[in-house]
Amino acid sequence: MGPAGAGKTSTYKMLIKANEKDGKKMEFVDLDPKVVHSRDLYGYMLPSKEWKDGLLSKLLRTYAEQESTNSKWIILDGDLDANWIESMNSVMDDNKILTLANNERIPVKPHMRLIFEIRDLKYATPATVSRAGILYISDDYGT
Repeated sequence: MGPAGAGKTSTYKMLIKANEKDGKKMEFVDLDPKVVHSRDLYGYMLPSKEWKDGLLSKLLRTYAEQESTNSKWIILDGDLDANWIESMNSVMDDNKILTLANNERIPVKPHMRLIFEIRDLKYATPATVSRAGILYISDDYGT
């Protein structure tokens, strides 16, 4: 968490490079959850009663089904808002499961991580804040 230009992206990219240099294979995907409607992020039911996956549900399912236990990170780069973050509470609690509108449950396995690259917690609920590990990166460089 921190203002634009403070180095949030550089920090996680440096960590990925350090892990790879240490011989750990890493995969990561960076997406902005606010560029799509919540239904396109999580998925929705078509009029034919067929389920249509969203960006995040498809990505989580793909990572969960892979046999490889190489680290897989999903970077959610965009400001929080209640339209998409509340559905993440079950992912962020001890269950670590995304429950979709069709009642499917996708587990977040130990080799998977969700990283929220945000500016602030202005629109976060207490439930969201209490489930997150927060690293604040300041743009105050001691000047």
